[in-house]
Amino acid sequence: MGSRPAPGRSKLIEVRSASSHHSRTSPRTCERPVSDTPLQRTRRSFTLLVPGKRSEPDPQDAQRYWDPIESAWPQWGCEPLANIRTMPWALSAIGESLGSAVVAYIGADDDQAMVFKLIDHLWEQAIPLVLVFDDLTPARQRLGGRGVLVVPSDATPQSIAATLHALAERQQMIESLRSELRVARRFQGGLRGEIDKIHEELQLAASVQREFLPRTLPQAETVDVQIYFRPAGYVSGDIYDVQKLDEHHLGFFIADAVGHGVPAALMTMVLLRSLTTTAHDAVSKTILPPGEVLENLNNEMIHRHGDVPRFATAAYGIIDTRDRTVTIAGAGHPAPIIVSPDKTRGIETSGGLLGVFPEATFDEAEFTLADDEMLILYSDGFETAFPGESSDEYTRRVPSNRYMHYFRRTADTWRQDNLRSAMDELACKLNSQSGSMHPIDDLTALVLVPARTAPLDRLFREDTGESNRQSKAPAPRPVKSDVSASS
Repeated sequence: MGSRPAPGRSKLIEVRSASSHHSRTSPRTCERPVSDTPLQRTRRSFTLLVPGKRSEPDPQDAQRYWDPIESAWPQWGCEPLANIRTMPWALSAIGESLGSAVVAYIGADDDQAMVFKLIDHLWEQAIPLVLVFDDLTPARQRLGGRGVLVVPSDATPQSIAATLHALAERQQMIESLRSELRVARRFQGGLRGEIDKIHEELQLAASVQREFLPRTLPQAETVDVQIYFRPAGYVSGDIYDVQKLDEHHLGFFIADAVGHGVPAALMTMVLLRSLTTTAHDAVSKTILPPGEVLENLNNEMIHRHGDVPRFATAAYGIIDTRDRTVTIAGAGHPAPIIVSPDKTRGIETSGGLLGVFPEATFDEAEFTLADDEMLILYSDGFETAFPGESSDEYTRRVPSNRYMHYFRRTADTWRQDNLRSAMDELACKLNSQSGSMHPIDDLTALVLVPARTAPLDRLFREDTGESNRQSKAPAPRPVKSDVSASS
C-alpha cells in the first residue's frame, strides 16, 4: 500500500476500476441494528475521483489517496468499499452506481468546467460530493451548498473519513425518502386522475341542477320578480321556482335542503319534482293554497325516505296580481321580510321542517304588498354572508343579522331607481365581502315588488282606453345564476 501524500502536494480526483473495490484484508464486523429500526447498517460504497484525464486511474494514486481515509475510518462504522476512478469516467458513467457519496481531489490543473458538470450530475442523483481542493480560493469555497462540501487539501484523513461516514449514514435515509417520494408521485398521478373525474362529474351535476331551475320568470302586469342565486360550490342546496298559476296569480317557492354538496343538491331536485301547486279535474284547474302545497310536499318527502332521512326548509306563497294580496306558508324557513320605507317586519308562519312529521300542517299568513314595499324570501346563507370587518376564520361563520341592513339598502335603491339596479348593487356588496370567493353557504334571494309604470306608458294607456283592460304580458327574460333575474 502506498504512503500518504506529503502536505501541500496536489490531491486530485481518484477513481478505480468499477470491478475492483479497495478495502482492507481483514474487514471489521458490522453489527446489525435492533430489529425495530427501519434502516440496515451495511458496508457502504463510495466513489473516489483522482486526478487524470483517462477513465482508469493510476493504481498508485488509488493507494495514495484512499488508504489514509480507510485507515482513519471510525471504529463504530462498517468498513467502507471504494470505487476509485477519474472525473471523465464519472461524467460519462450512465447507470453506474456511485455509492453513498463521492470524494473528489481537485488539482490546480483540472478543468473547472468539469467540476461544475460533476456538481450538476451528482445533484440530479441526490448524491453528496466532497471536493478537496489543492488551492482553495474564495471562489471555490462558494461552491459549497446543494449537496457539496468543500475542504482544503490539508484536511486530515480523519476529518474526511468522518465526513464520508456521516454522509453515508444520512444518505441511507435520503434514499429511503426518495423511494417513498417516487411511490407518492405515482399515487399522485392516479389521484389527480380521480380528482379530474370528480371535477367533471360535479360540473355535470351542476348542469343538471340548472336544468331544474326556471329558464325564464313568468310575467305579471303589476308585480316584478327577481332572483339572486349563488351556490357555495359546484351545486347548491338551495332551490327556487316561480310559476304562473293562472291569469291573475303567481306562485313563488324557495327551499333549502339540510346539508351541503351533492346530497343536498339531489334533494332540491326531488323537492321541485314533488312540488304540486294546482289540482286538475276533467273540467277545471284549482290553485292549491300554500299550506296544502307544503303539506303535500312534506308527505311526499316522508314517503320517499330511504335509509337516511333527508330534511329541508321551505316557503311557498301566492300573489294575486290584481291587488297584490299575498298568501304565504313556511316550513322551518327564515321568515320572509317586508321592507317598508320606515320599517322592516318579518312574516312569521308556524310549520316544522319538511320530511320530519307525517301529516304536519302549515299555517298561512296573508297581507297586501303596498306600493312602496319589497317582499324578500331568502335562504339562511345570508346570515353569514356579511362578516364584520375584523372577522377571523371562526367569527365569519357566526350568524348575524347584518344582512338586514343590506336588504334595506336594496329596497331604497329600488325606490330611487329600479329593481334590476337594486339587485345588482346587492350582488356587488356580496362580492366585496371578505371570503366571498369561498362562501360558507349557498345564497338565494327571491324578491317581489310592485311593478312601476312609466308616465308615458300610463298616458298611452289612457289615450287608447287600455287602462282598465288586462294588457298582454311582455316577453319573458332569461334567468341567470349569481346575478339578479327579473320578470
